[in-house]
Amino acid sequence: MENSPKILICKPSSLGDIIHALPVLRHIKLAWPHAQVYWWVNINLAPLLEHDPDLEGLLLFDRKAWSRLRNFPQNILRIRAIRRMKFDFVLDLQALLRSALFSWLVRAPMTIGLDERREAAPLFYHRSIARPHPNTHAVDWYLEVLKPLNIRPSEQIDWMPTKPAAAESLRTKMKIPTDPAVKKVILQPCTRWQSKQWPLEHFISCVKKILESRQDVQFYVLGSSDDKPAGEAICKETERKCVQNLCGRLSLPEMVECIRLSDLMLTADTGPMHVAAALKKPLVALFGATNPYRTGPYGKLDSVLMAGTLCSPCMKKHCPLTPSPKCMYDLSPEQVARELLARL
Repeated sequence: MENSPKILICKPSSLGDIIHALPVLRHIKLAWPHAQVYWWVNINLAPLLEHDPDLEGLLLFDRKAWSRLRNFPQNILRIRAIRRMKFDFVLDLQALLRSALFSWLVRAPMTIGLDERREAAPLFYHRSIARPHPNTHAVDWYLEVLKPLNIRPSEQIDWMPTKPAAAESLRTKMKIPTDPAVKKVILQPCTRWQSKQWPLEHFISCVKKILESRQDVQFYVLGSSDDKPAGEAICKETERKCVQNLCGRLSLPEMVECIRLSDLMLTADTGPMHVAAALKKPLVALFGATNPYRTGPYGKLDSVLMAGTLCSPCMKKHCPLTPSPKCMYDLSPEQVARELLARL
């Protein structure tokens, strides 16, 4: 077992969290090349991990299906099937009661999980790992679970290997400038938290200021189908030929390859921001409600802009003070444009 253990990583969501957890997988495979590693992941995020060279397979988690009472018999059968896989280790990187209970039901000889100090999850672990410091980044905290396995994360890793099929299909959707000197800049205008949202009018104003200074820039707007109106607004209010709205048009692997092709990214605290950091892409990350030391772009704290309001970071999904979060509104388009131009 020492050279070929069977390991289950439990990290079903979110996009950014899964990106943070990938180094755990990479270092396991560096230390134990013959290990069989599986990943328990939300069904909607599975494409991000499909065909990963270091994964033996995926166990899909459909939250709605698992929560329906009528599905209880099928869920019991699923748990029994997973038990028959006979995992040696379960690593719970989600640190929630739900994931801890699932990890415990797998019945591995060793279950290692994170102690988030907000739920009773550690009660279900053999070993619980507390965050070493209040400002320890999520990536470094996740890597702490390797210590009980006697794995030292010391070598360089290929955090997110290229997926050739996704890169090829992306080219049919993304108009790539024929001039190789043109800079490709990614815009990520929308977030799931209202408190992390930079005002759309600021995005538009910032793009206009960049275009006033540089004629060699092509912008690409990323986001989900729900973000299409924001992308269209940016296109409408700027030079449409210089902005492509890709919201809702790309799969997760295509989104990763789009960021890989880029020269620079402007984003708030979002999952795609963590993709850019993992790919070591230049970026400007706008922060207000969240703590960049804990969940900022890994290894790129110098890319973070914060307005410095007294209430920031509040860690609240909705600003309790103003309709438009002051911490984000106070980041002026002029300031952000200067940072982008400096990195271009």
